[in-house]
Amino acid sequence: MLLLLMVVVGIWVLWQRSQFPGTWEHTFHVRYAELRDRLKQARKTLREVEKELSRAYNEAASKVASIRGEHEQRVARLKREVERLQNPGRGEERDRLGKAVLYEHVLLTPKGVELPLHGLSAEVNTSVDQFWLYLTSYSHGPELVGFPHRRDPATAADEDVPLFTEEQVRRFEMAINAAAAAEKRFRTGLPAQQARAEEELAEARKDTTAVKAAEQNRTHVMDNNRNDPRLTKARAELAAARNEWERKTGRRPPK
Repeated sequence: MLLLLMVVVGIWVLWQRSQFPGTWEHTFHVRYAELRDRLKQARKTLREVEKELSRAYNEAASKVASIRGEHEQRVARLKREVERLQNPGRGEERDRLGKAVLYEHVLLTPKGVELPLHGLSAEVNTSVDQFWLYLTSYSHGPELVGFPHRRDPATAADEDVPLFTEEQVRRFEMAINAAAAAEKRFRTGLPAQQARAEEELAEARKDTTAVKAAEQNRTHVMDNNRNDPRLTKARAELAAARNEWERKTGRRPPK
């Protein structure tokens, strides 16, 4: 404990010596207390002014970053929308039955064939052991997707095949046809959507008014800080206090 106290005292002494250079009397004697106080107060005043001005500039700079970030996010969002309309891809998953997956814009068959929903129609037929989903489209030949509803008695013991009810298959049929109808409406309105999205993107890229205003405010704050009379006065007072200390001690104190 005593050793720790000695270390702390030693650090404080060194710091005092660095802040108020000269002889030990200059650093610690009561005769120079007023001179030390003047130098200490001048430093404190300058630090407070600098801190306040720095805070004002940081707030202005933060505002620039925030507004610029919002602008960039808006442009990025509109760009993604344009790209989505140009290349819709599969879209979000809407439904699935067995290995057949219905997406927003395509139907993925169990064989891995992607059937665009535009122009696609589905119809259910029933055989002895299968429900058959008969698929026709503009861009592909007919496709048959089977959904077994009973096992073959001859191989049932060796099979582990999921079975489907007629309700499940017909519900899936309805989902496909409904999605195809929605896709037709989507494709019909697609050119107009693309034009609107591209126009919004172009306008967003050009609309930098808020960003420029924030940047101008930041520049204004920076100029005000540089010419702030409080800063000029605090620097002059510190320079005077340092000069006086140097005259009386022969040592130039730090800022």
